[in-house]
Amino acid sequence: MNPALLQIPAAFGLSGASGLNATLPLLIVSLLARLQMIHLTRPYDALQSDVAFYGLIALAVLEFAADKVPAIDSIAHLVLLPVSVASGAILFASQTGTVTGVNPGLVIVLSLLVGGITAGGVHTSRAAVRPVANLALLGPPISLSEDVASMLLVLAALLMPILVPVLFLLFLFLGSRLARRIRRRPGPG
Repeated sequence: MNPALLQIPAAFGLSGASGLNATLPLLIVSLLARLQMIHLTRPYDALQSDVAFYGLIALAVLEFAADKVPAIDSIAHLVLLPVSVASGAILFASQTGTVTGVNPGLVIVLSLLVGGITAGGVHTSRAAVRPVANLALLGPPISLSEDVASMLLVLAALLMPILVPVLFLLFLFLGSRLARRIRRRPGPG
């Protein structure tokens, strides 16, 4: 199979993972690059620097902790939306190879937009569902499942991009089943 055909599922997988967790995909990419398991071209090689790596660890810990506390998670989702969009745009563009320097162009802008829209759409959807899940006391378990899904999407996108569409369909199926289950629960009283 042509490796170029795998760039698109990988790009969507990484940007979708950024919508589930704004910092974890960047941290995993940074770690894998530091371990020399993946190669990042310019300008993305900045992700493997000490400043980026340790900064991403700090941000990931903060995001992980804030996302597990009902009510605080909703504030964190609002604050992290721009980070999620930027993360998705950066990771999408890194996979499609459209940004190799700082020269602007239509392909670069489109790649960044598609990645940002993908991450932003996923992030906004999960942020909209979370208050309802928190009422059903499901916020922390759902948050943990989002973290696991984000990690799985990143690893699939980097190691087996052909699995990304399958994982997306699986996550959509499981999410719709969970949403139906929450709606069927009797209210308090």
